[in-house]
Amino acid sequence: MKSVAPFLVSIMFGLLVIACSSDNEVLTETLDVTAATKVPLNEQTPSFAYDESIFGIYHGVIASGNTLSRGKIWINIGNDTNYNATIELVGGATLHFGLKPQLTAFDEEIEVFEFEGSSGSFFLQLSDYNNPQISSVKLDGNLYFGSVVKSRSFSPASVITAIFEETGNPTFTGTWSLISDGTNPNPNGNGGDGITSLMITFNSEMYEDLVFDSFNASQCLGIPNYIPTINSYGIPNYTICDYQTTEFAFGMTKWNLGYDPTGPNYMNWILCEVLPSGTFSWTSSDNTIMRVGHIVMD
Repeated sequence: MKSVAPFLVSIMFGLLVIACSSDNEVLTETLDVTAATKVPLNEQTPSFAYDESIFGIYHGVIASGNTLSRGKIWINIGNDTNYNATIELVGGATLHFGLKPQLTAFDEEIEVFEFEGSSGSFFLQLSDYNNPQISSVKLDGNLYFGSVVKSRSFSPASVITAIFEETGNPTFTGTWSLISDGTNPNPNGNGGDGITSLMITFNSEMYEDLVFDSFNASQCLGIPNYIPTINSYGIPNYTICDYQTTEFAFGMTKWNLGYDPTGPNYMNWILCEVLPSGTFSWTSSDNTIMRVGHIVMD
């Protein structure tokens, strides 16, 4: 059975920024987060020089545990000598953050970075840059969950945000976000990025699934062991991810999420069937409750 870890919204991490030696090269960072860089953060390419260091670009998602508020996040750790972050919320709001404190050393011994902006703040823990941890995300006084990965020059990370809801029951609803960290490019020969994690927020908790099963897409795509992907055929949001199972909220979910932005939109790639949305079927751990509903991408 897959291992899925819940995290309570109320948990806050007390993180301390490691002090920097005076021998290190020190860069000044201001909290004037409106200052424009040469390339917008969400369009920057991760630097090749930082592919195997804490520096570079980190990309992922943030989502509320109590509402459907959600979005994408980019964090710049010295990729272009700047330290800043951008969040694009679904609905159009773009939030900017600068590093706090205002001085930091260009030194790989630093592990914890705190970012602050007019809308809120968050921490990024980089003791293991291959497993970055974002925590204490607060926007406009509300707590959010987050999940980020290191983006690399040879295969940048990418994400998709969505929501799920039981048919006829708007109280059983939450966010549903897919992430590719770029480590499995083109696994099926059609240019897609292998999906590496799913983040679900529901009822003040966050759940992550790190295991994705291949499935038989012979009928529709001619590939018997298809590895789930996003950005298939090199097209943003082209999603091929059917016949998956994820445990969350004391139950097991079977789900499908296929999306073709060039054609009929949602698809079941196993049956080659056009659908109005992605689908899920959740069953409680004691098999007494079943919920069936839809998944809709942003």
